[in-house]
Amino acid sequence: MSCIFCDNPKPGKSIEHIVSESFGNKRYVLDKGEVCDPCNNRFSGFEGVSLSNTIFGMERAIAATVTKKGNAVKSRIGGMTIEGSKNFTKGLITLKNLNEVNITDFDAASGTFKLVVPAFEKTEVPTSKLLLKMGLESLFKSKPEIYHKYDFTDLRQYLTVVTNTDWPFVMSKFEHDKFTSIPAFLDKFLLKKERLELLYSEVDAQTLLFKFRFRAISMIVNLVNRNLHWVAFYEKNSGNRFLYPEHFNKKYQRLMIKKENDEK
Repeated sequence: MSCIFCDNPKPGKSIEHIVSESFGNKRYVLDKGEVCDPCNNRFSGFEGVSLSNTIFGMERAIAATVTKKGNAVKSRIGGMTIEGSKNFTKGLITLKNLNEVNITDFDAASGTFKLVVPAFEKTEVPTSKLLLKMGLESLFKSKPEIYHKYDFTDLRQYLTVVTNTDWPFVMSKFEHDKFTSIPAFLDKFLLKKERLELLYSEVDAQTLLFKFRFRAISMIVNLVNRNLHWVAFYEKNSGNRFLYPEHFNKKYQRLMIKKENDEK
């Protein structure tokens, strides 16, 4: 078997976790040889950044997930350090290096406040790569009919650094019933125990949406190409749609203006 990303005929020596162990996934993996060692090593770089320097770090700490080395989660975002409970107590975290930017609506009487945490700290690109990797690998393992139906050349070239043009994704809590679980049976059950979901939705020939959900976080990306037409659905139906990397927002607005002018 050749690597599903780069066609390298040399079999990899290790299994590939489709969802990182640092999310709590122990079982949902690809067999040895399905992802080569050079790709596996390349992916671990952006995976580590996305796990530790994005909103994922906060959610993992709250969930008291265990790192690959068996330690409590420690992440850093927005200048703030977030540490999970050393006793792995869910919902208990330690925050360091807080400032007035992070805290709002402080109530001295009750000691309560709102904590503002940026979703990313110049880490949108590693996160989009992580989403694309999980999307293709999960389809390969659990939905071969979908995997063979679409052309994933752009995705493969992006993840193997043949191309380096940024790939957009949306962060939104809006839910609709057009998504279907990729894993099935026991895989689906075990992932849900960790509050993990991998879903897909076929929109058209150029739009195959992949949704990754971890606890309160839900991210969506088009696995086929970088087009932004599908974003309009979340723009229309969700009041909290966020498009990343942020520079895509200008491109999306230009696209919508052109569409309005064409319809006139």
